[in-house]
Amino acid sequence: MERATQGTARRGTDDIGERRPARFLGSLSGPVREELLSIGSPQKYPPGEKILVEGASGDYLVLLKTGCVKVTGRRGNGHDALIAIRVGGDVVGEMAVIDGVPRSATVTACDDIDAHVVQGRAMRSFLDKHREAAIQIVRLSHRRLRTAISWRIAFGEFPVRVRLARMLAELAENHGRPIEKYGHPVRSYTLIDVNLTHTELAELIGAKSETVQKALAAFRDEGIVTTGTRRMEVMRLDYLRAIGHPSTIGR
Repeated sequence: MERATQGTARRGTDDIGERRPARFLGSLSGPVREELLSIGSPQKYPPGEKILVEGASGDYLVLLKTGCVKVTGRRGNGHDALIAIRVGGDVVGEMAVIDGVPRSATVTACDDIDAHVVQGRAMRSFLDKHREAAIQIVRLSHRRLRTAISWRIAFGEFPVRVRLARMLAELAENHGRPIEKYGHPVRSYTLIDVNLTHTELAELIGAKSETVQKALAAFRDEGIVTTGTRRMEVMRLDYLRAIGHPSTIGR
């Protein structure tokens, strides 16, 4: 029998998102986090609802407590491209609050979302009051910028196999949870707790869907991942990391 390890919860729940330091809410101390949530208005979004719309104005941000959202941007040909995944504990819409520009991307709910909406004036006052939160917002922006730059370089420098391995490793590290097989913990097994189609994976790494399918088939044959209907398990995360960062091999 296969099951999630004890203590895990639905993807993006408070138990996961708010306690992971890599996410904005998890990076704050308990009292500061609670005060921030107290100034926001609780809001629920059903699957498919657009939380933020590219090009629109809006002096507010959204703190995700549970669920998963997709961040997309409009291409020159009019089609949308998947840019990122955000889950419970993350914040979206912070750029418009900080610099006052229109939304740079569209954010859409993948499943039921519990969130807090914080108006820009209240958020700016909160950041003025809490240096800790202001620093974490800056760190968040820098981290996302570095990721974007790293991926832009990878698009031109590395083949699809390398880019896919790097993306799957990041998804496993940021949105994965350990699973058990037949009641025995298998530490190297990670369920990627975000449902992505081959087309969406392809958009994330700048490749064609058919090419991604072939690369995934190779990973399955090598015993690195298993895939099912809207489900993926990583069996050898160390292999994915090595493939995704070929410059580190042999060091």
